Amino acid sequence: MGREIRRVPPNWQHPEKDYPDYRSGRMEKGYQPLYDRPFAPEMDEWYAEWKSWENGTHPDKADNGEYTFWEWHGSPPDPIYHRPDWPEGTATWWQVYETVSEGTPVTPPFSTPEELIDYLATNGDFWDQKRGDGPWSRANAEAFVRRGWRRVWS
Repeated sequence: MGREIRRVPPNWQHPEKDYPDYRSGRMEKGYQPLYDRPFAPEMDEWYAEWKSWENGTHPDKADNGEYTFWEWHGSPPDPIYHRPDWPEGTATWWQVYETVSEGTPVTPPFSTPEELIDYLATNGDFWDQKRGDGPWSRANAEAFVRRGWRRVWS
């Protein structure tokens, strides 16, 4: 499992949705996975590729012309899986996300990198807390925040 730091607006509340818990037979709240990119640029990119496929200028169509663009590339992006389009300069806080899915938070958001380091060195991330793995070493937390990501094998 991987981790990355995303910049988010102050006091960002990542959206949640209801998921079925098949073991308990109940619905549970969980984070909505989100790519770290707004929907509009993703849709613009997909549409431009589709148009080039349709007019025969897409570089991969020659080898894959028997497929529709959907079959070759996949469906258009879904807006539910993309973060809001925040105004430039407003994503000033720091939050750690897992990168197995589109991305869900594994720490609260923090206003400074130092606060994030302190949190990780005191608590670990949400998965560490759930598994009882304990906090990160301060050196690891500092190195992670300095780099912005790390690969975590569980």
